[in-house]
Amino acid sequence: MERGLSSKSTFFSHHPTCRLAVVKIASRCNLNCTYCYMYNLGDQTALQQPKVMSIAVIEASVARCMTHAATRGLESFRFVFHGGEPLMAGRETFHTLIASASRWQDQLGVIPEFSVQTNATLLNDAWCTALADWGVSVGVSLDGPKSVNDRHRITHKNEGSYDKTITGWNRAKVHGLRPGVLTVIDPSTSADEAYHHLRALGPESVDFLLPDANYMRPPSYKTDGTPYADWLLRVFELWNCEPIRPFRVRTFEQIMSTTLGIAYATDALGEGENEIVVIETDGEIGPVDTLRAAVPGVSRTGFNVLRNSVDEALDHPILSKYHGANQSLCETCTTCPISRICGGGYLSHRYSPERIFDNPSVYCRDLTKLIAEIRQSVIMTLPKNVLKEANLRPWSSADIEAARAVVKK
Repeated sequence: MERGLSSKSTFFSHHPTCRLAVVKIASRCNLNCTYCYMYNLGDQTALQQPKVMSIAVIEASVARCMTHAATRGLESFRFVFHGGEPLMAGRETFHTLIASASRWQDQLGVIPEFSVQTNATLLNDAWCTALADWGVSVGVSLDGPKSVNDRHRITHKNEGSYDKTITGWNRAKVHGLRPGVLTVIDPSTSADEAYHHLRALGPESVDFLLPDANYMRPPSYKTDGTPYADWLLRVFELWNCEPIRPFRVRTFEQIMSTTLGIAYATDALGEGENEIVVIETDGEIGPVDTLRAAVPGVSRTGFNVLRNSVDEALDHPILSKYHGANQSLCETCTTCPISRICGGGYLSHRYSPERIFDNPSVYCRDLTKLIAEIRQSVIMTLPKNVLKEANLRPWSSADIEAARAVVKK
């Protein structure tokens, strides 16, 4: 067994809980994004999958997830339609899953919730009507204005996707949908331009993602400085000074909340368990599939909804590692004063061939600066008596590095 994994679950004194399933309802995509972890970062297992999830796998996926939710006493369970490009599966395939979940709701009392992450190029009026009728919330992948988006988000004919994505976006808005946006950061572009472009679109939320990178495949835009933090901090400056913030930004909200002692965990930051599984088109149950960007094939477990329960899959070493990633930290992270906020960063960003996941994030310097400066902006708004009572004081990046060094000695 490789370093960083164990032969059985060792991260929980209880059975882990899953609250969300990323359902790979279609395994192929009509785009060919240059940074795609599914197709362009070395892992080719998606090409071995059926193109569209079968009815049998859909029914089994819903049954396994809703039963798991009921046994854990959950009031709701979220299904995220994903791919590839999930809209390529067709509306009937979506309806099959939604109808199945409704039947299980009647039987178990667990409320199913639905989201879709799409490139929006196929979002026509029929799709928008159906998604609105079914109560499916929409997330759109878009990297910024046309000149930025079309650097990486291209078709198989090497053409940009921006125009078709914006057409789909506008249709969604007409139908009363207010999509969120998923944006992969490119520090060589203008943070100001990106912010004002997003503000004009009027999304419900924006998730700014660090590119899929690790110690074996470092970030393509990496200097001795902190380019990703600097880019995000400029966006934060613009966003935070708004009289009314125009959209939610999960990363900013999470750092601000955790600074104040409010639990707000995700698989990218924070202390909580990662309560997500991915269900492949053939029914295989695995951890977050961006781990493919670190180790090709690592997300393959052999557990399948046609044969196994969610509970059985959660005992697999890689799923256990992922679900406990924010508690299972390397020595550097355990001695770090901001580990409660950072949580070690995204698991796939910690990978190296020598130490597997037993490393700080490859973005550690960027995360340190980002957290330190956003944390300071929160602290500056608090009265002195509150700061004293909560034992809060500003930390610069240098303070954090120095604290790590002292503990190590």
